Amino acid sequence: MPILKLTQNKNFLFTFLATSILFTNLDIKPGQAVCAAPYSNLDFEQQPTSYWKLEGRAGFDINKGYSFKGFNNAWMRNVSGWNGLRQQVRLKPNSNYILEAYVRTSSNVTDGYFGVRDTQQKVWSEIKFGSLPQYTKLTLPFRTGNASTYNIFTGFWALGQDSWVQVDTYSLQGPSPGCADQE
Repeated sequence: MPILKLTQNKNFLFTFLATSILFTNLDIKPGQAVCAAPYSNLDFEQQPTSYWKLEGRAGFDINKGYSFKGFNNAWMRNVSGWNGLRQQVRLKPNSNYILEAYVRTSSNVTDGYFGVRDTQQKVWSEIKFGSLPQYTKLTLPFRTGNASTYNIFTGFWALGQDSWVQVDTYSLQGPSPGCADQE
């Protein structure tokens, strides 16, 4: 038994010394926090979905099998008026971004919108969509202005008959605010 114990102690001592030498010779700088995402729950998988603000008649399908990916998605459904959802996001001023999401609709949707608004809810950049019987990726390249806060959104105008839109798996690509661009 003493030989086994001595061998284990030698292995431990060797590992300890090698690790100590390795870390002593590294040029370790104080840690910097990785830039946190300025937006959250873009795929609706986190509950509650409090990052999202609902407009008109809208909500979330949880484990209903209507999602593009994962288990959950957002929906808007009504016979009249504006129906949508939005999330406030922090973005780097005067920078390029690409907003994407997967959207599908009832066959009678003709007036759907996907895009970015400013803090007063004025449209900054958007694309219009109509009937999308299958989940379809919508892509919107845009450039921010001097502001750092915007709202991403999806919605539609229901025009007198039952209509619906489902949205899932948002993606927002571009520089994080307050972080140096990484190349």
